[in-house]
Amino acid sequence: MSEPGLIALPMHGEVKLRNEGYRTRDGHVLEWIQRLRPDLPVTVRSRPEPFPRVSLARRHGFANPDWRWESPQPLTVPPLRAKREWWVKSLRFEPSAQASYDAAIVWNPIAGAHLLDRTVQAGRVVVDLLDDWSVHVAFEPIHPQLEKAYARVFDLADVITANSEGTVKLAARFGHEAVLLTNGVDAARFEAAGDSRTGDAQIVVGYAGKLSERLDLEMVTGVATRLPEVRFDIAGPLTSATPKADREIRGALESQPNIRLLGDIPYERLPQLIATWDIGWVPHRIGKFEVGGDVIKTYEYRAAGLPTVITPIIGAERAPDGVSVVASADDAVSAIEAITGSDSRPPRIPADLPESMSWREKTGRLLDALGV
Repeated sequence: MSEPGLIALPMHGEVKLRNEGYRTRDGHVLEWIQRLRPDLPVTVRSRPEPFPRVSLARRHGFANPDWRWESPQPLTVPPLRAKREWWVKSLRFEPSAQASYDAAIVWNPIAGAHLLDRTVQAGRVVVDLLDDWSVHVAFEPIHPQLEKAYARVFDLADVITANSEGTVKLAARFGHEAVLLTNGVDAARFEAAGDSRTGDAQIVVGYAGKLSERLDLEMVTGVATRLPEVRFDIAGPLTSATPKADREIRGALESQPNIRLLGDIPYERLPQLIATWDIGWVPHRIGKFEVGGDVIKTYEYRAAGLPTVITPIIGAERAPDGVSVVASADDAVSAIEAITGSDSRPPRIPADLPESMSWREKTGRLLDALGV
């Protein structure tokens, strides 16, 4: 059966895209494929999700492009203690019908290797690396299967693109060359939110991202303790490898009276939230628990005009102007105090982000690589 056009294999799938919005690299690229090539037939093949997750997401979640969405939802219970095992075990619910496409873009190496070996034929294959899942603590239970999947999907790829120097090294570890194509930002989306800070004199430092082992919890609580007059807004879902780790992170953050936990914020509302902050923050660990990717939120904070403080994560050396890189809690305190100074509200620092940093430009390059 021939299905002209493009097949896309997103990392997490339709449920995440509908429930959270297009906050991840694969989501941003899919959004811009629809904008740039509305004429292009696209099939999005999600990994299977237990019933009724897909149905609920379609009913209550955000709208997706009017494409062909293939999201199996078997009547089964996934592994509850080792959730990442579902990424492998769910493959048995993939459809067995053969289909061929002009091109395929793969973000999920496990699904990509499985489908391209068995049921999907594509004239051209681009593997676009988000993060290095082989070093992600949550994927340790399926590390052997993940290694095999990476090896196979790299062999099947015509082009490999990587979001950071870390994922370039991932491809190199398997003997393949990857083209560095860093993450981007829809700057206008964050610029349009403007400056929504209130007349309250309290400074607000904000972080929006997953709350997991990657978060430097000691730095966050240490800085909050040292700056009791500052409010710290922490937005994002708890996504640690274990429920125990989630409880520890929540408990540590809730113990600080000047930390406000906001929970997961749909991406469509994120620009409005960031517009209420004075300073953007990326307090990520360095080394262990890094996942080899390029942090999108740094670009988003700067697009909103926020002075931004980050740890020396991958890509820190090429961060936009207006970003301070700090290696310790002491450095973070000094950086925040330097930004606030004696002003009741530190001024916005408009960002002059080049077009080459936009999701539009990144997607155009991927479409060129796909040859569609």
